[in-house]
Amino acid sequence: EKGEGGKEGDKAGKCPEFASPELVLGEPVSLTSDLWSLGVVTYVLLSGASPFLDESAEETCLNICRLDFSFPRDYFQGVSQAARDFVCLLLKTDPGRRPPAGLSLQEPWLQAGQGDGRAEGCLDTSRLISFIDRRKHQTDARPIGGVRSFIHGRLQPRV
Repeated sequence: EKGEGGKEGDKAGKCPEFASPELVLGEPVSLTSDLWSLGVVTYVLLSGASPFLDESAEETCLNICRLDFSFPRDYFQGVSQAARDFVCLLLKTDPGRRPPAGLSLQEPWLQAGQGDGRAEGCLDTSRLISFIDRRKHQTDARPIGGVRSFIHGRLQPRV
């Protein structure tokens, strides 16, 4: 995908925390790259927190490439295992291991009458409001391409 100015990867420059590992690394993207982003959005909606966000764009991108995220108990209290499984299904480092969109839509958690992701009712949106407010004031909007050399230098060689 080409962003503003026709440069590869620029589209994710303002929101690196939603970018897939292949986009961060400047590798070819596919439709499953968007499913990665859906996994991040689902995590944010369920918890009100970003799974990969760190102090800098470089550290955020490194967390993405290392698949460094968890489900903190205080943020995911009452969130069903099926909802967590859906997030994990989409957040796979290897794009070939992510399911196609049609198959993802068939996940039991997304089917009508299968629950809302919470084991105990309504979602707590208090952290989500803080997440939205923080994003309004975010100032680190460098293109991902500018952090790629940092990421490549910090990642272990792939086996």
